Amino acid sequence: MKIKLIAIAAIAAILAGCNPTEAPNLSADPTSLSFTSAGGTSMFHITSNTSWSISTDGAGWIQLSTTSGEGGDMINVTAQPFTEALARSATITITTPTGQMATVAVVQTPPAPPAKPEEQNLSIIAAGGEQTVKVPSGYTIMATSDQTWLKIVSVSDGEVKVSAEANGTDEYRDAKVKVVLTDGTTLSEISVKQSWRNVEPGELLIEEVYFTGSPIEGSTRSSEDQYIKLTNNSDHVVYADRVMFVMNYMSGTKTSAGAYYEYPELEDGLAVTDMYVIPGKGTDYPVEPGKSIVLAINAENYNAENDKAFDLTKADFEFFDGTDHSFPDTDNPDVTNLDIWFKSSMTITQLHGRGLESYAIVTPPASETADALLANRHWSGTRIMYFNEFVFKQDISKHDVWVIPGEWVLDAVNCSLADLFYFNPWADAFDSGWTFCGEFDGDTSRYGKSVRRRSEGGKLVDTNNSTNDFTPNATPSLVE
Repeated sequence: MKIKLIAIAAIAAILAGCNPTEAPNLSADPTSLSFTSAGGTSMFHITSNTSWSISTDGAGWIQLSTTSGEGGDMINVTAQPFTEALARSATITITTPTGQMATVAVVQTPPAPPAKPEEQNLSIIAAGGEQTVKVPSGYTIMATSDQTWLKIVSVSDGEVKVSAEANGTDEYRDAKVKVVLTDGTTLSEISVKQSWRNVEPGELLIEEVYFTGSPIEGSTRSSEDQYIKLTNNSDHVVYADRVMFVMNYMSGTKTSAGAYYEYPELEDGLAVTDMYVIPGKGTDYPVEPGKSIVLAINAENYNAENDKAFDLTKADFEFFDGTDHSFPDTDNPDVTNLDIWFKSSMTITQLHGRGLESYAIVTPPASETADALLANRHWSGTRIMYFNEFVFKQDISKHDVWVIPGEWVLDAVNCSLADLFYFNPWADAFDSGWTFCGEFDGDTSRYGKSVRRRSEGGKLVDTNNSTNDFTPNATPSLVE
């Protein structure tokens, strides 16, 4: 009997080993995961002998490779990039049908702010408008402006768009845009300067002056196909609206008889006579980077009568002097006329055919009008002419001459001849040299030649010295 009981016990033990009754188990390793602000993928391992399911307490910024399974498994956890200023966290919970539970804590750190705020400068033209500023990306940001004329249009990752009202004053004005993180940390400070004009010095240049006219075969005269070419030398669009072409009153060239003048000192400004202005309200006449506009004295097809002359009917603007005088001008209705603020000639305005003049382009402030300029900026003083042993004094206030402030000047070019030049007729800041066509007074080889600005590396040369900047006796650009 005893032997039978032992045998039965042994069999029971064997059967129990083949069909164990184990309690459900569940664990996760590791129990915490960390992510940087860049996000990415990490993993944890589930150990279990039963089925399970996973939830993420509503944290939509993490995704799991699976949310249910049975037995052991490796779970991939992917975190999205993070731009907020404070850390975020979530809990991954694994549960079984019989109530076992394991958790994995997930933390994502915020992007590290810069050691000090980024400083930027933004320039805005007088016409205003919208501009987008790049700021450090990877952050959730807010932006504020300290001036009512500068509005924040939109804010997104890495960008702030601002909109400026038109500046109708005679001065530059400043604003500050502050870009901050959601915890108030300053990310970027943008110093904004709005100009009182739409073109800054050096952006729009006098590239060429064609004053000689084209040669007429069998004649000692030339055609009257004269033009001025202005070129955008910047890397952005400029607007030619209200750019004024002026002729200098002071002459640094002797007459062919040897007479010359001395003038009152004028350190910061130009004494001018003729003033022609490109019309427009601010942004009507855009000029793309590297592109040019042509101002024709007369927008006529001179090539129709002289095959060496130019067809100027495709010029951008025309000097039209009207028909109410003894020498009526001819208007090309297809070419925009320049506005006349003042013209000294009672006939038709022309460039000096021998090049014994100086020219400039300037921008008057938005508040300046022709009437105000003529009323308030008249030049006075005494001009002295020396001719052999004679000395003649003249009251400038009796002449039609006005002073253009130096800060209005965009560019200038002085033309003369070697046998007649004797002094620079304005401050060196405007042009410290001079250029020419023809080698001497009366040189007819000048016909068909222009003074043309040199270029280097795809940009026009601009050192405020026409001797250095211009090629004399150049081939006109309209030939090309």
